[in-house]
Amino acid sequence: MGWKKFGMMFLALILIFTMAACSDESESASGKKVDKNTSATLTVWIHPYVNQELKDKQNEVFDNMAASFKKKYPNVKVKFEEIPWANREQKILTALAANQGPDVFYLIPDIMAQFADQGVLTPITDLLGDDWDKEDFEQSSIDAVTYKDEIYGLPLLREVQTYMYNTKILEEIGADPNDLPETWEEFDQLAQKAKDKGYFARSFEGANTANATLYPLVWQSGGEVISKDGKVKINNKDGVEAFERINKWYKEGFIPKDSINTLEHFTPFVEGKILAVWGSGGTIAALREKGFNDYVIGPPLKQEKMATFGTTGMFVVPTTSKNKELAAQLVKEMTNKESSEAFNELAKFIPARKSATSIYDGDKDMAKMTEYVQYANPGVIHPVARVVMPKIQAELQAMMEGTKSPKEAADAVAKAIEEEMGK
Repeated sequence: MGWKKFGMMFLALILIFTMAACSDESESASGKKVDKNTSATLTVWIHPYVNQELKDKQNEVFDNMAASFKKKYPNVKVKFEEIPWANREQKILTALAANQGPDVFYLIPDIMAQFADQGVLTPITDLLGDDWDKEDFEQSSIDAVTYKDEIYGLPLLREVQTYMYNTKILEEIGADPNDLPETWEEFDQLAQKAKDKGYFARSFEGANTANATLYPLVWQSGGEVISKDGKVKINNKDGVEAFERINKWYKEGFIPKDSINTLEHFTPFVEGKILAVWGSGGTIAALREKGFNDYVIGPPLKQEKMATFGTTGMFVVPTTSKNKELAAQLVKEMTNKESSEAFNELAKFIPARKSATSIYDGDKDMAKMTEYVQYANPGVIHPVARVVMPKIQAELQAMMEGTKSPKEAADAVAKAIEEEMGK
């Protein structure tokens, strides 16, 4: 579905939603008071966070969350329903507009800002009470679930994306796996050596979101996409430098020719055709599943500063829930220390709670990822962040195809963002 068409559909849905919300205004403001005798059914929408082989274990983790919650609220039934990742935004918005959505669902920061701005999320700042151990969450995680000074969810997971290098190729090109690149210049020197031996330097999945392609380079260059005061910055000097770096990699053959529009470079990395794959904890799990051990994890790069992308996954409460306070209590249970440990150890994410990160004390790879999470930015927290993603992809593709210069592509992206802000 095109974004313009979706935008028209969404406006229609919002009109329906607004009428439904207005009929229940007092409840929307505070939710229902709850105690241990409260009776209700809460529906939670989740996603496939692991592969099919681990699905039963994922179900067990969520069932345990429900069982723990039921000890506090024995008359409450918790139903978990899994929806696919694809088109999840449209599915959620459509369900909420029809007043048929869940009581709790999963979001990431850039979608959270969009949904909060559209009025479909309940701020849970006051619903949480005083016993949710705020000090146990990393401040960056709290920032990632906050929009306009209101907390809209509690974080369960954090992610960090970085480079994983093929150790056999490193050995062949005379590189030290214990002294991996930290700067753009150092990486490009290694990339040239890999290219000279017939390898690509790194994966670049151009059809992926800008979170995984462009934005890390913008931040590493010292730039911003949108400033905190709402100014578009992506086409300033630092932003253009990021476009130029991607263009350089493509023109010089450091990244594969299909980098313009591919979604998958994991296979060629495993096949020994690419020096480094850009990945996360999920990539480590996939490498282990394949029995691929010839890799080492390198740090995110820097130009002006070390930075990368890593989402923060949270559970939120929609304004359509008839049991908002109870749903907020369930969110607390689903993101407590025990839940965080069980979920993240299975799915290979990094806990948002400080007290839960010890799950990786005996796992050198995930301990390294936990070390790098301090450099991870959860994305652009702004209502238009997700809407402009297709335009950014299109402009990167135009640049790599040679029809636009890096500056022209950056200016076009800035214009698209400004136009969305003006709607």
